[in-house]
Amino acid sequence: MKSSYLKFSFAAAVLAIGTSVQAGAPAASIANSANASVIEPAVSGLNGKIDGIYGAVNQSYMRGVSGSVSVPVGQKYGAQLDGSYIHGFETDIYGVGGHFFRRNPAKGLLGLAFGGLHSTDFTDILVGVEGELYFKNITLGTFIGYNNADAHVPPAFIASLARSRDFIAARLYATAYLTENLAFTAEYQNRFERNFYIARLEYLTPVKGLALFADAGLGDNNYRHLMGGVRFYFGGSSTLKDRHRKDDPDNINNAFSGSAGAGMSGQGPTGMRRKKYCKPD
Repeated sequence: MKSSYLKFSFAAAVLAIGTSVQAGAPAASIANSANASVIEPAVSGLNGKIDGIYGAVNQSYMRGVSGSVSVPVGQKYGAQLDGSYIHGFETDIYGVGGHFFRRNPAKGLLGLAFGGLHSTDFTDILVGVEGELYFKNITLGTFIGYNNADAHVPPAFIASLARSRDFIAARLYATAYLTENLAFTAEYQNRFERNFYIARLEYLTPVKGLALFADAGLGDNNYRHLMGGVRFYFGGSSTLKDRHRKDDPDNINNAFSGSAGAGMSGQGPTGMRRKKYCKPD
């Protein structure tokens, strides 16, 4: 019953965002009378970001880089390509992702997104619907979709665990802009039938395009992570809030990287456990 309620809640959130983006529900609280009739493009222009990341998921240290490039597709639509490389859990993890979305920067975003992480030890694939609603200093967002997790467990170690499993993956978040260049995000994720609670902080420094970020999370089965790093934005808008609303959406693999580590560190479902970090049941 609890699982069905969560799925219904996330589906309802996505539907509400889609309806509001099309109908413009929060427009009155955002657009002023001088520019209400002017609709900005979904993406301000060619833009992107590059991240340097360092941190730990449970007791495994991780480091890597990621990047995104966004382009306008006409006036109302945008597309983005994501990529990442992380070394963690004594393996190299490669990620790719993409987004195609409709957005009105004064109201919200609705689109499709996919992501995939792959290493010699596991493959983690996400496909779903993402959406955001924009208010003056608050953004509400969600993702709900299909998740396939495939652990490449050595046959000598309980061969029955080496299998692919399907899940519902979801995230629900609220971002508060404390200033135009300082954002705090509180987020809930449901992955591998586990609950995760995440807090993020991002600050765009006075150095053009340079931002600092930190990401901490807790979850079921004593899961925890702490990540941070530097981000360099190129092209696009000048303030952090405008970069989030007029330029590039979240890199999907970065958004889910912490909870993806839950499976690798033995905190996810049985089928995602690795020999190095877990004893046989």
